[in-house]
Amino acid sequence: MDDDRYSAYIVSRRGSKPHASRRTQRRRSHRAAGLLITVLLILTAVICLLVFFLPKLTSPTGADTAIDFGGRTFYLLATAKTDERVAAELQAKSAADRGGAGYVYNDGSYNIIAALYERESDAKTLVTVNQDSYYFALSVPAVACGEGDKRALDFITGELCATLSELAVDLDRGNITEAAAEHAVSVAMNKTAEIALGVENERLHAALTETIESSHPTDRSVLSGVRFIQVQAIVAVREIYV
Repeated sequence: MDDDRYSAYIVSRRGSKPHASRRTQRRRSHRAAGLLITVLLILTAVICLLVFFLPKLTSPTGADTAIDFGGRTFYLLATAKTDERVAAELQAKSAADRGGAGYVYNDGSYNIIAALYERESDAKTLVTVNQDSYYFALSVPAVACGEGDKRALDFITGELCATLSELAVDLDRGNITEAAAEHAVSVAMNKTAEIALGVENERLHAALTETIESSHPTDRSVLSGVRFIQVQAIVAVREIYV
């Protein structure tokens, strides 16, 4: 009987082990599958985060995605130069009374600006017929900037400058009325305001705002005002990047 008892006991123990082993294996399999699913979910979440944030990490504020503004050079026709502020104001008024911009440009001396030209040949020609006048180049430098800033720089140095040049020529020749010229200036300033909304650089935004605010001078003729706005816009933008 002892043999039977121990035999039954031994059989019972041996019979229980395979069942326990299979349950353990199943549990391990489930844990491995769960761990794999967890890892896959984490990887999926990481990929989604990278897709969302990576474009922001490489936004236009970085040098690799900056847009280049190529720069522009203009030529300022000046009628006088002085180191005295009072004399500069008197000479500026005299230039404005004759239809010039009457803009005082300070580069260490006061230069009294009559007009701005996109071509050097135009400034050279006018120097030959205006006694004591001279001209000099003024460049808005090339810069790397965001898309909104480039659009503004292209507009100010391109379309706006050309529009004001045409208005000045037409007014000087009597091809357009003062009312029509003032209306054209208002239209141009409305577009300037629209473009200013997309500007990232705070100083550039301020320069555009200054141009808009100075577009209705009451102390000068319409012709002088058109030329003044043109010079003021180019000088204000240039001063940001020099």
